[in-house]
Amino acid sequence: MKEIWLNQKEKALAFWNKLSRNQKILFVAGVSLTLAVAVLLISFATKPDFVPLYTNLEPQDAAAITDYLKEKKIPYKLADEGSTILVPSSFKYQLRLDLANEGLPSGGSVGFEFFSKSGFGETESQRRIRYLIALQGELERTIRKLEAVDDVRVHIVVPEPSLFLEKEREATASVLVKLKPGRKLDERQVLGLMRLVASGVEGLKPENVTVVDVHGNILSEGIAEAKESSAPRLTASQIKVQQDYERKLEESIQSMLERVVGPGKAVVRASVLLDFDQVEIRKEDYGDKTIRSQQINEESSSSRNLTAEGEPGVGSNIPLYGEATAGQELGQYQKTEKITNYEVDKEEEYRVVAPGQVKQLSLSVVIDGELDSQKQREIEELVASAAGINPERGDTVTVTGMPFNTAWAQKMEAEMEAERKRQQMLTYGLAVAGTVGFSLFLFLVFRSLKRREEKGFVPRPTVVEEPTLPEEELSEEERERMRVLQKIQNLVKKSPKEVAQLIKIWLAEKPR
Repeated sequence: MKEIWLNQKEKALAFWNKLSRNQKILFVAGVSLTLAVAVLLISFATKPDFVPLYTNLEPQDAAAITDYLKEKKIPYKLADEGSTILVPSSFKYQLRLDLANEGLPSGGSVGFEFFSKSGFGETESQRRIRYLIALQGELERTIRKLEAVDDVRVHIVVPEPSLFLEKEREATASVLVKLKPGRKLDERQVLGLMRLVASGVEGLKPENVTVVDVHGNILSEGIAEAKESSAPRLTASQIKVQQDYERKLEESIQSMLERVVGPGKAVVRASVLLDFDQVEIRKEDYGDKTIRSQQINEESSSSRNLTAEGEPGVGSNIPLYGEATAGQELGQYQKTEKITNYEVDKEEEYRVVAPGQVKQLSLSVVIDGELDSQKQREIEELVASAAGINPERGDTVTVTGMPFNTAWAQKMEAEMEAERKRQQMLTYGLAVAGTVGFSLFLFLVFRSLKRREEKGFVPRPTVVEEPTLPEEELSEEERERMRVLQKIQNLVKKSPKEVAQLIKIWLAEKPR
């Protein structure tokens, strides 16, 4: 083993002694650089990869989490002014589970775990305040789950119960939201947020919830009122449908006119009012009557009245049989009742008119150049026919001819052309400069070699330490290359300053 070590040592010393001074410097520099790179790679490979555990933490949450990490002796780093905690990637997911078991992070909100700290002898008023604080915290945690919300604060006001119904006030709530960069809440999402808060608080109505962003904009303004009001407002989706209809109508009319007057010679603007009311029509129509059955009832009777005459007394009250009595009258009664049943011919119609019908349409068309009355009338008729103009509903079409102002477009086109020419000249200049610089470098090198030869400089033969092929085994081209190489090596050893100056000039030249 010792002999092998000594043998390798002798070979290394022999190799070192064969190197020239410059080769030794290069060798030492290369070995040092290799060792430095290896050390850096090893340090980076063994260094723990820190990844964010949590971001945008509240100060109290960050303090609680760092205390937990110190207790468990887990390395960590702080970033973003302490709102971000970084830990080794291998600990990330296990730490999240452990911290969740500890109730961290709480998001700066206290939930129903707040009741675990209640003391003995707590009054009903204190317990009510604790309940409101816990309820606010739970709502904040829930709202933070929304994709567009970065942070939130909830305040709930529940008035004291009153014995008098007329003096009882309604509960109210206010929500302050901080949205993520580039995100916003539309009308539907704000209404959902209001209903979420109202559903979590007893006796709270959605219209009593105010939603405000961190810039002071009232997001809930007019939303609840619009739901209760009889006058409906256009929603965001309805406005988008109306705008899309206008855009498609403008593109259709403009493409048609440009085929007639030329590209860029016509501008069309449309204003459309759509009816988004859903109408239900119920109609009943009664036709001719037909007798189904008829019933007639007739009733008649007659009677006779006798009037007594003579002197009062017994004699006058004794009837005389077989004799007619003076003052006799006859009476008759007759009644007729008629009942007729008809067959009813009834027709019902139920129709639902879908929303989105055009209520009113206005079109404005501007043509580049002057128009005579006939040309203007023809274009108006063409546009009215293509757009489906209906004068009965108040639709209008306006066609105007006037020269377009193209000075700005011409100026922009001239500036773009000038910039294109400048870039082209710069490219050509760099190419020429690179070619001239490289040619100058070659010229200086060959001129220096030529001056050396004219001064009678005889290159000293260079001792080649490495085994080479015999001279007679080299081709003519290889011999010429070896001679040039020897001249360059001798020139470097003889005049290193001049060679260094030439190399500096070459490196200073810009690449092509």
